[in-house]
Amino acid sequence: MKKISLFLASLAVSVSAMAQGYASLEYSDETNRATDATNIKEALVVGNKVGATDYSIKMENSQTAFGSGSISQGMEVRVKQSFGAFYVGGRLGEKVSSSTHFSHYALDAGVKFPLFAGFTGDVGGRYRNAFDTANEYRTTRVHTAVGYDLTKQDRVAVRWSRSYGDEEKDAWRLQYTRSF
Repeated sequence: MKKISLFLASLAVSVSAMAQGYASLEYSDETNRATDATNIKEALVVGNKVGATDYSIKMENSQTAFGSGSISQGMEVRVKQSFGAFYVGGRLGEKVSSSTHFSHYALDAGVKFPLFAGFTGDVGGRYRNAFDTANEYRTTRVHTAVGYDLTKQDRVAVRWSRSYGDEEKDAWRLQYTRSF
């Protein structure tokens, strides 16, 4: 029994030594291309990177303006695996608004690459759909992003994305990430 406990303790210490935790704050400005309506979205992402695998939870709120309009909320658990510059990921989530509540999934893929002087690029896409397709949540999104490392622990990024399908929107997102 002591050998098993010692092994598990050693494993926990070695995994935590390889892990890197982080928290991100996101602010997005979204425009529906069909109606020209705008929304804002705030999100908190908490995650942990272990080697080339990234585990995270994202919680978000969306409404037409701070303190105005109906609120939509969502939560996702996410896993992303990197293969050098390329990455693939999966998400399971829950969407809640005043008129609906449903579960969804998403698949992500993309490539991250160095640009110059601490800047990085990210180009990718996402397919998302509700488990119950009557919820009209089937979208494909493409994005391009530029990030900059302020310090070894602080990073900012700007992303532009375009969604097609049940949501026809363009979005700009500003993100701040703190690693610990």
